[in-house]
Amino acid sequence: METIVQKYGGSSLAEDEQLRAVAERVAECRRAGNRVVVVVSARGNTTSRLLSYAGKVNSNPDNRELDMLLAAGEQLSASLLSITLQDMDLRSVALTGPQAGVLTCDSHLNARISTVDPRRMNRYLDEGAVVVVAGFQGETPNGDITTLGRGGSDTTAVAIAAAVKADRCEIYSDVDGVYTADPRVVSDATRLNVISLAEMKTMAHHGAGVLNERAIDYALEQDVIIHARKAHGDGGETILSPEGGAGHARIVGVAGHDELLCVKFDETADADRLRTELDDYQFFVPEMAEGGSGICMIPLEQVPDPDGLAEAIRQEFPEGVEVSASLATVSAIGYEAGKDDSIRESAVRMLAEQDIELIDMMVFEHAVTCMIDSKDFAKATRCFHDGFRITNNEVANVA
Repeated sequence: METIVQKYGGSSLAEDEQLRAVAERVAECRRAGNRVVVVVSARGNTTSRLLSYAGKVNSNPDNRELDMLLAAGEQLSASLLSITLQDMDLRSVALTGPQAGVLTCDSHLNARISTVDPRRMNRYLDEGAVVVVAGFQGETPNGDITTLGRGGSDTTAVAIAAAVKADRCEIYSDVDGVYTADPRVVSDATRLNVISLAEMKTMAHHGAGVLNERAIDYALEQDVIIHARKAHGDGGETILSPEGGAGHARIVGVAGHDELLCVKFDETADADRLRTELDDYQFFVPEMAEGGSGICMIPLEQVPDPDGLAEAIRQEFPEGVEVSASLATVSAIGYEAGKDDSIRESAVRMLAEQDIELIDMMVFEHAVTCMIDSKDFAKATRCFHDGFRITNNEVANVA
């Protein structure tokens, strides 16, 4: 008997027939003799609608009260899926994040999981029940509800998989795994059969939207194997393994952020105060220097009013801080890619050949990242994907 954690995204549960199809997949897994925990996100655009409700009554609601509101979306999904499973003659119990033992810090709207107490879940599993957990939420040591930020249900699933010592964690979404690039941008992008968690963490950090970066951090810390699969219809999977990549100069994929607000600061700026002002946002470059110069980039999708935020930063920090919008990044990602001079040199040459201005370059352990104008994002992504000749599970030679 294996213990399996399955996570389903909100778009996989949006319609009633989709909810029923997910229940049938869960039932099949349970009837095969497995112990099953299911983590669910809010259905469809439920979270957006809840935020809209709050905005109608208060233009600046308190974060704690927003967490109370937003947590209801995942609870709705959990209860409906559990009720559907019961209709299929399966024993099932729905739990909120706190009921499932998910304990977090006290940072509302962007909390981090500190521990998961699996005892209640294990008791139900031992009794033969399917446990359906509302993802994206937990509680503080003081008993307040918190939410985990964007993609938080992925994090819930991996943390629970580690806590119940699951044999595998299956993440179901609209796509059948991890691709060498965004198929919406690169038409011939291919699915990877296997990718290391270190490489996947880098892809997520640099813009790939399949999995949440914090979830990958938990998987790395706890040696959780993740299977990324498609929720509905046929398709393959990508296995995310704790093991390292295939070796030096292996480019597995291209990722990027197509619209960024860039904040640069030098040694004359108050870096600590700037960090505090921007603490509500998840940075593309999270490490801000203490005292020296540095850079942070915020995906515009996180910012309701980018122009307003930019102007507020300029007013608050008139010296030592430069704010720019309409920027993008494109990154060539592979195990220890940042240590290979030929990859950096090839990236510069590829962009020049396409008449794409290179504004700046950043080198990470597993990525070479180029900052460009946002209008060139799609062109640069295709350029890198073709230039590095990325194919499924093959070591890419530098062009």
